[in-house]
Amino acid sequence: METKIEVFGSRGEVMNMDWRVATSLETLRHQLNARFPGRSTASDGGIGDAAHQKSGSASDHNPWYGPGIVTARDFTHDPAHGVDIQEISDQLLASQDPRIKYVIANSRIGNSRSWQWGPYNGANPHEKHFHLSVVASPLCDDGRPWNLPVFGDTPEDRRGEDSQNSQTGTAFMTWGTGVNIRQEPRLDAPVVAVLTGPTQVRVSCQREGETVSTAGHTNNAWSFLPEYGGYVSNIFIDHPSAWLPDIATC
Repeated sequence: METKIEVFGSRGEVMNMDWRVATSLETLRHQLNARFPGRSTASDGGIGDAAHQKSGSASDHNPWYGPGIVTARDFTHDPAHGVDIQEISDQLLASQDPRIKYVIANSRIGNSRSWQWGPYNGANPHEKHFHLSVVASPLCDDGRPWNLPVFGDTPEDRRGEDSQNSQTGTAFMTWGTGVNIRQEPRLDAPVVAVLTGPTQVRVSCQREGETVSTAGHTNNAWSFLPEYGGYVSNIFIDHPSAWLPDIATC
């Protein structure tokens, strides 16, 4: 979702700007919320405050890329509800995901140049949250799920264990941007991934779910995408039929 902020120009003038958080970071937020529904968000953050905004492109919490895209997010330390920032930041660094620019947690920083931890001497030691910056390139809007052990069995794990299983289902193309894949076939179900644009997906089965209306279409059929472990409304499957032909019922 986009909104507006006041930012400072090169001469100190105040300007209005539309902004949003990079899709990859929103995907991680959705994954954490789905895996740890009781987690605290007290120290979560996307867009920077006034102090951050004055630092311009020196802070990834500012929407300097794009422009209008915030390429950093903070996630709250809440081990009582499963979110241990050291564990998750260690897993992010170990993943060597090409979307990562750097991670900060507990007075340490790791980046994509070495994938190793080093000391962080910034004013904020990042003990109440971990910070994740993603690269300032189109990769920042890659909405694929993050492959971390904390999330359990991931699509990449399943592909590694059984490559044939990853091909389960019939291939279709989606349409639209920012299309949510949800845990269950309803609009209030947790989002497990976001498709940033038209994407080839595999559908293993379809079922009746919540009715969705958009772009002049109304449909209550949802398709299960095994690669993502979630459902997408058939409205966003690029096919003229509301119910896909030759696809079984879940």
